[in-house]
Amino acid sequence: MNEPRLGRPLSAETDRAVRAATLALLGEVGYAGLRVQDVATRAGVGKAALYRRWPSKAALAMHHLIGDLAPRTYRDTGSLRGDLRELAADFVNRMASPRVHAVLPEIFADLLHEQSLQTVFEEVCIAPEQDLIQRTAERAVERGELTTAPDVRWAHAQFSGPVFLWLYLLGGHGDAALIDRVADSVHATWINEGKRT
Repeated sequence: MNEPRLGRPLSAETDRAVRAATLALLGEVGYAGLRVQDVATRAGVGKAALYRRWPSKAALAMHHLIGDLAPRTYRDTGSLRGDLRELAADFVNRMASPRVHAVLPEIFADLLHEQSLQTVFEEVCIAPEQDLIQRTAERAVERGELTTAPDVRWAHAQFSGPVFLWLYLLGGHGDAALIDRVADSVHATWINEGKRT
């Protein structure tokens, strides 16, 4: 996963210590109780070093919550429907991760007002997700399953919007049924869009 372009990277050892401290404190005090000073103290680094790398606690938390998850990789299943299910599983499993689920709504509140956090969000979430969607669509075009690739930004919303709404606002579960529903919905939309072009 690409590192956010937000200041000088820390050494690998220091980065591991900061990540461990951030995740441990999120588990202990939650996002509301997280303080950059406490992360710095537990990790054994100066607070100024953290602020040079991450401009806020929200950026620090988001980077490590998402960055510590398994890297996103494209898996060619041989069919558009199979590839879309892989994509849907990635969205569902990440958003349903207990540690992400516990703090994501609070981070999103900061995301609306903090430009630097939007940069982190773009680089650790949006860009990798849209890259996978683009690669999936291009492969389907190569196979002849689609005539043209869909608009990537709108396709991204077709995955993230329903999953977020279902998990965070409607109290649904991040299970295989949700993965299949999302994959089926996106598959039907992409196929129908191809027929109209």
